[in-house]
Amino acid sequence: MSESDDKSELSKRPWDPAGTQPKHDPASLLPESSEPLLPPDAEVVESDAIDDDPDRDLLPQRHQAAGAPAVAAGPSEYAPRFQFMTGALVAVGIAALIGITVAIVGISPGGDGGPAWSSWKPTTGGLQGATEIASHIAGAYRDQGKQLVKVDANDISYKGIPLLVAMRKSAEEGGAIQVHEEKGVLYQMCGLGVNCQIDSGKPSKERMLLLRREGLELALYSFRYLKDVKQVVVLIPATPGKAQTIALYFSRDSLRPELDRPLTSSLLPAAPTTKTITLSPDARLVDQTTNPYLFSLMGSSFNDRGYLVLDPYSPSADRALQKRLKEQQKQAAAAAAQAAAGSTPATSGG
Repeated sequence: MSESDDKSELSKRPWDPAGTQPKHDPASLLPESSEPLLPPDAEVVESDAIDDDPDRDLLPQRHQAAGAPAVAAGPSEYAPRFQFMTGALVAVGIAALIGITVAIVGISPGGDGGPAWSSWKPTTGGLQGATEIASHIAGAYRDQGKQLVKVDANDISYKGIPLLVAMRKSAEEGGAIQVHEEKGVLYQMCGLGVNCQIDSGKPSKERMLLLRREGLELALYSFRYLKDVKQVVVLIPATPGKAQTIALYFSRDSLRPELDRPLTSSLLPAAPTTKTITLSPDARLVDQTTNPYLFSLMGSSFNDRGYLVLDPYSPSADRALQKRLKEQQKQAAAAAAQAAAGSTPATSGG
């Protein structure tokens, strides 16, 4: 810079008689480039890197020049949200893989670890299995501390002859007859009185409802564990002075909802008594499930085949049936007496 330029520059500055203002512009003293003064690969000698041992002739330690200092980034405020979304996507992916595996292999995630249908089951099938069911169920139903009835299990037959179940619809339903030939079980409830009558206690609606509950449980166990059984008939004990004419009829399809869930979802584990049956939480289900399948029973035969005929039950229809049966018994007794009298040998006088 020439002397004239200096004078020109000085003329532009404010008056400074005390000499406090700088003689040069501070900005002009800064380097024009912001690049580091040393290249990145230049060696730097630290002034304090001198060995204390005077006998060793070592040069000071050399380090590579550091570049621009790294700035540590703090955690983002959105990090938890992204972590949650990532975890959710991983969970959805795992669930999808499990679903595909189930669909392809055909297995349930729970395997065999699901709840058992019942805490007890027969050890075999067929008529022997039905006999085990009858014994197990009968022992659980008691009144005043005594077993209410004994239960016998049989094929649907009479004296070894297989019977077909013939169900007659009510007149309101058209009165048609439906014949069922499927394999079934016939359970006969019997008290220790005459004609299978219960020899203790009094007949009542509560006791009838308890017997219907027992019949329902017999049918449920049969359909669940006797795979070839498609229909169940349960004969209810008669009241004193009457014949055994009331029966329950169940098909496997009619009890499908109860068979698809554990038994305890339908019936309480412990059977109630005549005093507690109406207070039991399952009383309504028992009434709704058994009432439509209550029939009057009369065996008959036609077309050279045996039939177990079931008519829709009603008190009036049952009274008429009981009256007809008594008339038939009287006629049979009279015929037997007449036959006995006719076969008595005549005595001759002498």
